[in-house]
Amino acid sequence: MSPSRLGRLALIALAGTIGCSDAPAPFVPPAREPPSEPAWQLTVNPGDDRTPTWTPGSDRVIYSAEGFDQLPDAPGVLASIPFQGGVAEQALINVQEEASPTRWLTTPSVTPDGARLAFAHIIFRFEAELCGISPTALDCGEPVLRQPVLEPLPRPRLGTVALRVRRFDTTGPLSQDPSIEVAFEGRVLDGTQHPFGLPGVWLIDYHPFHQVNVEEGTLVFRPHWSPDGERIAFSDGLRLLVWNTAQGTVAPIPGTSDGTSPAWSPDGESIAFTRLERAGSSTSMCTHLVPSRDGLTPACVEQRTTYTIGRRILSLVRPDGSGVIEVGEGEEPAWAPDGKTIFYRDRDQIWQLNIESGAVNPVPRTESGREPAVSPDGRHLAFAKRTSSGKHDIWIVLLEP
Repeated sequence: MSPSRLGRLALIALAGTIGCSDAPAPFVPPAREPPSEPAWQLTVNPGDDRTPTWTPGSDRVIYSAEGFDQLPDAPGVLASIPFQGGVAEQALINVQEEASPTRWLTTPSVTPDGARLAFAHIIFRFEAELCGISPTALDCGEPVLRQPVLEPLPRPRLGTVALRVRRFDTTGPLSQDPSIEVAFEGRVLDGTQHPFGLPGVWLIDYHPFHQVNVEEGTLVFRPHWSPDGERIAFSDGLRLLVWNTAQGTVAPIPGTSDGTSPAWSPDGESIAFTRLERAGSSTSMCTHLVPSRDGLTPACVEQRTTYTIGRRILSLVRPDGSGVIEVGEGEEPAWAPDGKTIFYRDRDQIWQLNIESGAVNPVPRTESGREPAVSPDGRHLAFAKRTSSGKHDIWIVLLEP
């Protein structure tokens, strides 16, 4: 959708390997020319390949793969692959197998000098159910709702995520790397004694960021480096924050309520992000009932507030929180290296916005695409494309000059 006239005017204004004689020669993949097609599929995975980013030389794409090589059960492996196509390999040393083969790593972001990688480590996710067992019926102050199989209500899944920074040449444990933890609000067990004798009431705030995470798989917390390689912008779902990795401090960015998926501009003067607009809310209290010898017995109680998402607003803000601009509708922004174009997702496709003229155009051959990432040389766009199974593969499209 085209930016508003106000947004256009504001944007115009803003405008040594050791050898061994009897050792076999190491395998060296042959040099490959970029495919001649304007778009090509980079990965093929029955699982989910997501959140691509580029190395500074524009020669490789780093992404998160669900199931990879000797880690078929891992929900997220940081992988690296030549952008022309080829053999993928793990992006970091001695990380994925450490402690657990099911370690979930995602949303990679490379420093401009190519020395370090920021990424999210999903430490804890809530189960879909509250009581540890699916209820047979719900009593929400109305006649008891009972079905043969009661579909669980969608509820917050994000619990705790650690944002980590690691040098590509590091071999030590993750515990030695800089990191911070982000605890997501929206699901807590109140300690108040309930009349049924239950331990308390589950207080559920199904915030907009929970909804897009549960229902669409959007990784709202996505970290992104500043051009100086010292600060990381990220989201806790309710706002944007900046982690100064050199000083070890974290500070919120004012004016970014319900901001997600930040992307720092190449000049460091602006951060693009998505604001999930709240268009209303509804609150209810339900008792979860399970079978017992006496019939149906309360298992737990849920006080739930669900927020209605309005628009998904593509916005810009300065790192200090000033100069907030609403550009139009869109999400998951990514800057082109010239600082004049923003790529983003809208209406199940990737679009590009010229921030000087306000012109908006779809990117050809990006239908069913999301999470765009522009190569540092500005020639190619990597993105995650939805497959017929609902999962994603990584694709590359050649950008028109």
